[in-house]
Amino acid sequence: MVEFLRDVKKIFLAGNAEISCRQDLAKFVEKPCLAACEDLYDKNILTYWSSANQDSPTYSFILVRYEFLNMNNKQVADNLVKANIMHIDTVHESWNSNANQYGHGVCLGIKTAPDMRVADISQKLIELASHFTYQDIKYNIYTPKFLMEQFPFYRGEKTEYCFPSLKIASGITPDNENAFGASERKKYNALRFLSNGEMPTSQDMRKAADILAWIYNLSDGLIYKDKETLQRHNNYLNSQIISKGFIQNKK
Repeated sequence: MVEFLRDVKKIFLAGNAEISCRQDLAKFVEKPCLAACEDLYDKNILTYWSSANQDSPTYSFILVRYEFLNMNNKQVADNLVKANIMHIDTVHESWNSNANQYGHGVCLGIKTAPDMRVADISQKLIELASHFTYQDIKYNIYTPKFLMEQFPFYRGEKTEYCFPSLKIASGITPDNENAFGASERKKYNALRFLSNGEMPTSQDMRKAADILAWIYNLSDGLIYKDKETLQRHNNYLNSQIISKGFIQNKK
């Protein structure tokens, strides 16, 4: 059965989306965008918004966090923006940027119409996503420098982008934001004052991981949100080892 954009109902769960695994994408992403979002997910690229539905049928798009791309994919994005194939997102920043601490986004989008086939829209978005390459995962990870920059009296330049925000990771929501003495606030403050504005030691990082109930990874000194994130990182490292071995064998 042929599906058209006019038949796709809107999914709107902004602010409530927590993607813990690939299968979660279908809960939050409308069908015309799903295959492209899955492709980006498989490449460890952070998406934060998508739209392709009967309520907004004239433009279908996926937004990607620029600061969570590696250098190669940042260059890809820069080139596509210069070629007017993609553009920098300025519409959704106030909704999803959390005071711009995640940096700006780039938009993969196409003009659409209600009578366009879902399969055709999906294919065009996949073609846009195909410009990006597989990279190491750069989100759901905290670095020592990021935790240092969260210290309330830190006066240096804040250069580290990490997702999610420390507040969100601590469990702080608009409902308990101002709750004095709340357990989430205590957790948040414990993390902010962890190293007194100095670069956290490995012991500090272990303590932070315990506070968050995340995973401290001894091999690189970083904190990973869960086993899924750490596995995706390790899969990338293994792929690089295999790739280098293949190249050497060819020589």
